Amino acid sequence: MADLLVDSDVFIDHLRGARALRPRRHRIHYSAVTRCELFAGPADQEDVVAQLLSPFAEVDVDGVVAERAGRIRRRSGLLTPDALIAATALVHRLGLVTRNRRDFERVRGLRFADLG
Repeated sequence: MADLLVDSDVFIDHLRGARALRPRRHRIHYSAVTRCELFAGPADQEDVVAQLLSPFAEVDVDGVVAERAGRIRRRSGLLTPDALIAATALVHRLGLVTRNRRDFERVRGLRFADLG
């Protein structure tokens, strides 16, 4: 069973009905940054977002992740939220599930995964 970090865009696709979130054979995690990004959406969706996230494990941004994100940002030019998500995946050895591979490919050592 693989441990995966799901990026915000995958959850957003699910909320919009574009893609069902059906993890098979995976333990799903998400960053606290993803929680922030999802709760920045429409207020009437907050209960739906909370229910969507509830079965999965949240990974906090701690000092180790923050420092790694700073280095990633400096080297790659990623925006801070993406650098934090990349650092979370690296520090916790999680495969990253995202539609935004193009930007994240600039991060050395980051492993990509699919939910399928």
